[in-house]
Amino acid sequence: MDIFGLTFTFWTIVKTVFILWLFSVIYDWLAVFAWRRKYKLKGKFPFPVVGTLPYVIGRSWDDLDNEMLQKYGPVSAGSVGKMKIISVADIGLMKKIFVKEHVHFQNRFTIDSFDPWPMNKTLLSLKDEQWKRVRNIITPTFSAGKLKKMTKEINYCAELLTSGLIEKAKSGEEVDSRKHLGCYTMDVIASTAFGIRTDAYNNPDDSFVSLAQKVFGSSSFNPIALLAMLFPNLAGFLVKMFGISVYYPKDSLAFFVDVIKKIIKERQEKEDTERTDMLQLMMNAELQVGTEDGTQSVKKLSLDELLGQGIIGFVAGYETTALLMTYLSYVLATHPDVQKKLQDEIDEHVPAEATEVSYDVVMEMPYLDQVINETLRMYPPVTKMNRTTPKHEDVEIDGHWFPRDTMISYSIWQVHHCLGLYPEPEKFIPERFSSEEKAKRDPFVFMPFGHGPRNCIGMRLALLEAKIATVAVLRKLKFVKCAETEEKLQLIKESFLRPKNPIKVGVVLR
Repeated sequence: MDIFGLTFTFWTIVKTVFILWLFSVIYDWLAVFAWRRKYKLKGKFPFPVVGTLPYVIGRSWDDLDNEMLQKYGPVSAGSVGKMKIISVADIGLMKKIFVKEHVHFQNRFTIDSFDPWPMNKTLLSLKDEQWKRVRNIITPTFSAGKLKKMTKEINYCAELLTSGLIEKAKSGEEVDSRKHLGCYTMDVIASTAFGIRTDAYNNPDDSFVSLAQKVFGSSSFNPIALLAMLFPNLAGFLVKMFGISVYYPKDSLAFFVDVIKKIIKERQEKEDTERTDMLQLMMNAELQVGTEDGTQSVKKLSLDELLGQGIIGFVAGYETTALLMTYLSYVLATHPDVQKKLQDEIDEHVPAEATEVSYDVVMEMPYLDQVINETLRMYPPVTKMNRTTPKHEDVEIDGHWFPRDTMISYSIWQVHHCLGLYPEPEKFIPERFSSEEKAKRDPFVFMPFGHGPRNCIGMRLALLEAKIATVAVLRKLKFVKCAETEEKLQLIKESFLRPKNPIKVGVVLR
């Protein structure tokens, strides 16, 4: 092969490319050491290309987090490829990062160009003013008034769940909590997000149900995610050229885009604006902003933004609430005294003849709130969250430097299981969340939905969904231990907290 009069063989080109790649690896590796030295950051020794990733292999994130805290203090450094990470394990620093100094840390860390359309338009991916505008438009969708209008559909789904569990109780079969309660949360999110009734338990082959399940069926090891962290430019190329994605199978994503487009078109043609599902509320929502001449400019979500929020609302709302309900069934089955006290409260607040559970009633049950909060403390569905520093600005807080364009990671699991914050953290004690006990603690140490302006926007809906289902089920049934109920759950602590084995419990009629 002749190039500019010079002759090259195939193997000469291969060796040259390899040598150049090797030099770039060494350069990036040395840059990590220089970065640490400049900002006086401590952490485990980083390897070329993979950084500190090998220290995670064969162990859980929380073991590594605790080791880092003990060895390097509340702020430690790590890296994966070119991605630089600072882990924070100090409540005071967290409060300043997520609340007081939020303006410098308002974005979540994302790998640019890796989220496929329209997932690059979701609240998780949007940044700065775009995120702020969309968040302000959507926030009223989750007001108390709007949630009250959704309770009828949530009650309908809770009745389907209860009926299915009654059949199990009569037959004496054990219950796979994740399967049964996951069907409930799918029915709820399909109804409250899109106005679609699914009955996932009885119709598992329905396209909506089966394609949705594919989004949540990914294995714990995801080679595409690893590729994205190690070689973000290559990952971005694969997304653009082939539509490859870490979390969203192409057929599932295409299906949901098509479904939402059809719903939007149908409602626009019929001028149907009275529905109370999230999609319609987002379609109706407007943000009025002042202009320099005093006039009002009305801003609404674009079609791409509607599609993105609709899909991510379904994904986030389904998985996290399904995990909460799964763990809740386990703690009730293994703590019959807690379940009895909770049932007494339910019987006191809900008349025997009542056919539905209202928003106001579930919000007036203090022990129900304590039980759910303690479940979220012991088993937070999301174990870690992150923010990122500005692209072009270093930030200094209390003598700690947070360099530009760096992921700031913090562990919800670590905070929720800290002996200094929660005595006997491995014990299930709902009374930790009584008014008296909460007054003794900094509220920031309970963070299942995050904190600050970028906390989980669907928090109130998730809690309402869990409370209505709990009340509906416990009015007629009890969770009990069965032969397959584990004495101590084995957990996989990844981004989501998943049980290693299916959680099995029994149900009996009251």
